[in-house]
Amino acid sequence: MSRKKRKSRPTQEYQDAELNIMPFIDVFSVLNTFLLMSAAFITLGVIKVQVPFFTNSEDQSKPKRTLEVKVDAQKDKIELTTSYSMAPIQPNKQTFAADDNGINQLHEALVRIRVDNKETDLVTLYSDDDVTYEQVVKVLDAIKVRRENDPLFISDQADEKELANKPFVFPKVVMGSVIL
Repeated sequence: MSRKKRKSRPTQEYQDAELNIMPFIDVFSVLNTFLLMSAAFITLGVIKVQVPFFTNSEDQSKPKRTLEVKVDAQKDKIELTTSYSMAPIQPNKQTFAADDNGINQLHEALVRIRVDNKETDLVTLYSDDDVTYEQVVKVLDAIKVRRENDPLFISDQADEKELANKPFVFPKVVMGSVIL
């Protein structure tokens, strides 16, 4: 009987492999330099809006009937809705085109609302996801900024805070559709 000879496998010897990471470090240091240089020149526009303040304490005063003003900016139209907080609610809805003429009509309607209700100084703005940033800014300008021919909205007992809000039609704008 013959025995078959087994072929011997060559033994594998492991050698210490060294990874050269110096080129990676060079590339990342150059990229970091460009990142820091370009970040210094990027400026972001900031729109100041008033965030509603919530508290846990109960309000002991008698609730007042106030006018709630809501503006809903959509891609093709802008809806202005007004209603009172207590009965009779008297809801009123107006629709404007989403172009410059419609935004001017929206501003005129908001000025009429503010003339009739001087104590109302808050507007809630809702916007759809497909509305451009430029459109939202135009609507915000129509809500907030008092134009040359618009009346002043200052009460007889005006304090410093009201005098500071002199250039505004509605000084307080709450973004209502921020949290989905």
